Amino acid sequence: MTEKSIEEEIVDSVKARFPEEVIEAKVQRRCRVSVSVKSDRIYDVGLFLRDELGFDHIASVSSVDYIAMKEFEVIYYVWSIDKKVLVGLRTKIPRDNPVLKSLIDVWEGTLYHEREAWEMFGINFEGHPNLSLLLLPEDWDGPPPLRKDFVLPANPQEKLEEKIKKLSGELNA
Repeated sequence: MTEKSIEEEIVDSVKARFPEEVIEAKVQRRCRVSVSVKSDRIYDVGLFLRDELGFDHIASVSSVDYIAMKEFEVIYYVWSIDKKVLVGLRTKIPRDNPVLKSLIDVWEGTLYHEREAWEMFGINFEGHPNLSLLLLPEDWDGPPPLRKDFVLPANPQEKLEEKIKKLSGELNA
């Protein structure tokens, strides 16, 4: 009988602890695990990964817009420094009500990652202390630009030239 890999042990542990909440958990390859969970339990699974399995570092948070399926997928990439394994903790939320509990209390490093997902996709992270613009201009009033249904303004060059003139006038005043 062969010994289980660390990745298989992680998958088994998550499935055993959250049998109803885990939609899918699998080893993707050496040092990579994917865990998909119901959105209302992502916080609890995150705590388990951190406190019980030693996933102590948030590498990034990513989002995917599945416009045809009318949903977003949010992926927290969390790293265990000891195990040298990366877990993609995934969940799906509806596009028409993109709300997810923030994991900032689990991994403090999600601060800017969740903020970027809010800004670029319009995903509201409940409990996040500072959902404000990070990358877009402070006068941005358009829809989130990484949504698949985002349309550029009719003439973006014209808008840019207007802003430059406005800024030039303010600087010369």
